[in-house]
Amino acid sequence: MEVITMSANNAAELYTAGKLAEALGISQGKVKKLIQVHGIEPDEIKRGCKYYGQGTLQKLKAEVKKS
Repeated sequence: MEVITMSANNAAELYTAGKLAEALGISQGKVKKLIQVHGIEPDEIKRGCKYYGQGTLQKLKAEVKKS
């Protein structure tokens, strides 16, 4: 049986919508709207909570700069 563990680095690279909002300096509502408008899927879902990776952060950062 193979055991797969998540390293501390992988865990540090995942963000909730709230953490994305904090990193971008915008409201959580705006982040959720951007995610929905652009059809961004979470990289991982744990216990019903959606987690997004560094790529999503970069996409959202570019969208925030546009507006």
